[in-house]
Amino acid sequence: MKEKTIENSVKVKDNSVAIVGWHDGGAGQIHSWIETGGVYSVSCFVNPKDGDLNIDPSKIDRDAKRFFYPEFNSFKGLPLISSSDWCSVIKKLNITKVIVTTDNLQEKYEQIKDAKRNDLELINVVHNSALVMDSAFLGENIIIYPNAYIGYYSELYTGVSINTGAQIDHHNVIKECSTIDPGVIFAGNVTVGAQTHVHTGTVVKNRIRIGSRSILGAGSVIIEDVPDKVTVVGVPGRIVKYH
Repeated sequence: MKEKTIENSVKVKDNSVAIVGWHDGGAGQIHSWIETGGVYSVSCFVNPKDGDLNIDPSKIDRDAKRFFYPEFNSFKGLPLISSSDWCSVIKKLNITKVIVTTDNLQEKYEQIKDAKRNDLELINVVHNSALVMDSAFLGENIIIYPNAYIGYYSELYTGVSINTGAQIDHHNVIKECSTIDPGVIFAGNVTVGAQTHVHTGTVVKNRIRIGSRSILGAGSVIIEDVPDKVTVVGVPGRIVKYH
């Protein structure tokens, strides 16, 4: 009965989209861009797990006072659908468009696969202050945050997120479900494998290859190729962990 009540509270339009995720730093921001842009209308958020989600802000150690949390099956005043079968739920509501914002890169990859398997359209969300060159290639479910730059003939594959102020210069290739954090700088011809996380302020010189499922620590300077499944930190970057 409770799930039916949640579904009945979802208002669906022709341009409706569901946001998969509920963290205010990601999903919450993206909701505000979509609503401002006017191309799509957010109908609901999705927690892709079973069970109600209700977070008590008083138990969170955070100085920011204006931070939204899920409570009583809602987030930012919109319905929050919690279901591992979320694709079927939103399809029954006639919502055919989604954007997956999940932080965990493996989970994000699986959720994007689920969306494709269920013939849901994965939209791209690009903040209006970002600069994306016309020659750049954008796959599906691309998220580009404010003041980011995507350069000449760069390629972003499905599920890539480019965070605030990141500079991705010419002919860079970033593979599926990798995340580039704020202030990262890639010179030309850098390749990043799938599900790799490049943390804040990392600088990568030109013609570097970075493997899949690796982590580059904040402020690292990368001057040599990085293999798969490692953590690299420091100036210059050095491997400190094998996954």
